[in-house]
Amino acid sequence: MSTGQAYTTGIINVIMQSPEWNSTAIFLTWDDWGGFYDHVVPPHVDENGYGLRVPGLVISPYAKKGYIDHQTLSFDAYTKFIEDDFLGGERIDPKTDQRPDMRPTVRENVPQLGDLTQDFDFNQSPRPPLILNPNPTTDLK
Repeated sequence: MSTGQAYTTGIINVIMQSPEWNSTAIFLTWDDWGGFYDHVVPPHVDENGYGLRVPGLVISPYAKKGYIDHQTLSFDAYTKFIEDDFLGGERIDPKTDQRPDMRPTVRENVPQLGDLTQDFDFNQSPRPPLILNPNPTTDLK
């Protein structure tokens, strides 16, 4: 596990030290093997439903410091953010661009799906990078 953490930290450090940092948003999420700790029933959005909650972090010079987002979000929220930001809200919908689509719904359009732009403050001065040690020491005494 520590190898993966060090690898991910190293990649984020490189991005933070790049000239692109001031226009970057990193969405870090991971699968915790099914969220067996979770006590919340997933919301119903269609016949597939949402799965158990998955943790995620927003890393950006414009991310709200210490902000905890309580919206209903899913992996679809990342796609929605990209479509809203770069496509002016147009949805990448395989049903309209001649690709087969097994999804019962275009999840980016589900009304209860939150909006990741709420995690940012684009009016604030960009925060400088926070470079972390990829291999921190631990005291597990």
